Amino acid sequence: MSTQDPHPPPATTATAARLAYENSLALTARDAAHRALTEQLLLVLADTLDSFDRLLAEGADVDPQAYRRSLELIARQLETAMTGQGVEPVGRVGERADPATHHVTEVRTAPGAADDEVLEILQRGYRYRGHVLRAARVVVAVTGGAEQGTERS
Repeated sequence: MSTQDPHPPPATTATAARLAYENSLALTARDAAHRALTEQLLLVLADTLDSFDRLLAEGADVDPQAYRRSLELIARQLETAMTGQGVEPVGRVGERADPATHHVTEVRTAPGAADDEVLEILQRGYRYRGHVLRAARVVVAVTGGAEQGTERS
């Protein structure tokens, strides 16, 4: 025999209904905010594609230096958009490689460099809200004893 009443008092049912409604409102608000951020990012990406379209229509034959500067501007436009959305680059030359954020693809003997010091970035990594989206692919220094060109993780 159960000591619990199968029919809760009306106050408990009303409280549960109110909490369910408040949770539903909060979920709807989060969903709308997520959609708005996604749309904002997609518009920035569309603007970046428009910039590429204009640059490709002009062609590189006119002035190669101007073409390169335009490419750099488009890259900065995209980087600024990503940073504005909370995406941060991971991996810098000179820092110590961290297995959580760096994927070591090669080791090299480098006089004057510390063990596991990043010598070269092969592919940038990215972090979003503290979560590593992609580890940076790097070349690191080794002070001795390790074979050059060995991949480590």
